[in-house]
Amino acid sequence: MTVRMVQASMFHSSYLFICACALAAMFGGGLVGLFTARALPAHHRSKESAAVVKMLAAVVASLTSLVLALMLSSASSAYSVNAGIVTKLSSDIIQLDHMLRAYGPEANEARTNLRAYAGRKNEELFPVATAPSMAPRETADLLDTLLDSILSLSPADRRHTALASQALTITNNIYAERWLLWENPGTTVPVQFLIVMIFWLCLIFVSFGLFAPANLTVIASFFLSSLAVTGAIFLILELGEPMHHNWLQVSGDPLRRALLEIGRS
Repeated sequence: MTVRMVQASMFHSSYLFICACALAAMFGGGLVGLFTARALPAHHRSKESAAVVKMLAAVVASLTSLVLALMLSSASSAYSVNAGIVTKLSSDIIQLDHMLRAYGPEANEARTNLRAYAGRKNEELFPVATAPSMAPRETADLLDTLLDSILSLSPADRRHTALASQALTITNNIYAERWLLWENPGTTVPVQFLIVMIFWLCLIFVSFGLFAPANLTVIASFFLSSLAVTGAIFLILELGEPMHHNWLQVSGDPLRRALLEIGRS
């Protein structure tokens, strides 16, 4: 098992633990509200009290829904950005191979280095259980070797000069995309923020339970609603870490297609 896959397992465990805590807090809050209401004096459960509690709960619910929506939007953006970088990297690899092929036999060494880099990058970003652990430093060294092989080309005419210049530009783009994937891993939600948000959700469910009839329909509704909100929290956590091999990991298909394309000749 690779280092990345061990990290992914750790992320899954922490995410599932957080979601389990959120589900327990919300559903438990609803049940606490249901059974606490039966112990309260009648004047605490009057229509006036219910109106005030529901109004305040609506304020907290509005704030919580806004925060959840913003967090989901941010996490979705992080996922889309990383997916776009992987697609652009794959496109640049194919384009660079095309330029080197057009350059001629003198660029065969550079093409070999490109295939080696693309294969290692695929193993680094999208490892399989049976593959050895691939360190980012090893992949970076292969990219440096690719750059050196392109810089060592000696163009004999204007055509070859243009091809070498274009190949160098694309290689620089690949460097940039490598650092973008390194520096933009996702949007990590602070634990303290999650605790506060789960506390808000718990309060909302407690307020609902205070003035709800204690029957199986209400209890089932509490559970299903808690499950739905927990699903949203899980999506936020998963989408926010798109390169950590979660269930919603960025697809590696573009890079695999690029490997097939540059390996044809």
